[in-house]
Amino acid sequence: MLYRLCFFLIRSLVDAPDAVRIDRIETERVDIFFLHVGKEDRGRILGKKGRTVGALRTFLEGVAARLDREVVVELID
Repeated sequence: MLYRLCFFLIRSLVDAPDAVRIDRIETERVDIFFLHVGKEDRGRILGKKGRTVGALRTFLEGVAARLDREVVVELID
């Protein structure tokens, strides 16, 4: 569920949604997402001073907590 939510949110934020790729590592309690976006959309995902990606992390952490899980989100070059 967290993967699909993260994928939907990221694709909604970028200009080139087809260039979005999310690699994930899933353990018993932790989901780790590695976000790959187009070069032009990287700034859009980061936002000013990292606010957009920070808000995304906070939102996903809140959802994960309700599911008794943890989540880590990393933006990859």
